[in-house]
Amino acid sequence: MKELLILINGLKSEIKNKILGFKQKLFKIRIGKINESILDDVTIDLYGKKVHIKTISNISILDARTLLITPWEEKNINIIYKALLKNSIIYTPYKTGKVLKLKMAKLTEETRKELIKKINFLLERFKINLRKLRKKTLKKINSLEKDCLKQNKIEIQNIINDCINYIKIIYNRKKKEILTI
Repeated sequence: MKELLILINGLKSEIKNKILGFKQKLFKIRIGKINESILDDVTIDLYGKKVHIKTISNISILDARTLLITPWEEKNINIIYKALLKNSIIYTPYKTGKVLKLKMAKLTEETRKELIKKINFLLERFKINLRKLRKKTLKKINSLEKDCLKQNKIEIQNIINDCINYIKIIYNRKKKEILTI
């Protein structure tokens, strides 16, 4: 019984971590003011390694819709520019001398639809990860207890359902935020 409690608490802990990760990914999808976090996932190939833009340049916010990127080495400006062009639908990079400017575009209907597709993808991936987590936990429980197996499966399913309902609330808020003009 103690092992079962440990498994269920471990499941709850993993779910909390997954929810936090999901929230962070949604937060990175900015639609109002520009934020440096939109560059967190953008990497470039430099000296044979994947490097984040933040590690090779200085980033500052010029105004609500513009970021200024100043590479520490001037030769990296073209590499950063190409990476930025490839990686976003919500901003446009401009080269101005030794710096890059990222201008956040006003959201069009098409852009909003693309953002909705992106958050739909994130939601589906989250659900898939939850299913894998449930399957892994049930497999461990099957090897532990045979008597109250049905009750434990129901409890785990209820935990997963509560998580999915909570995530759908977060998802719907973000979707409403994107669709609001």
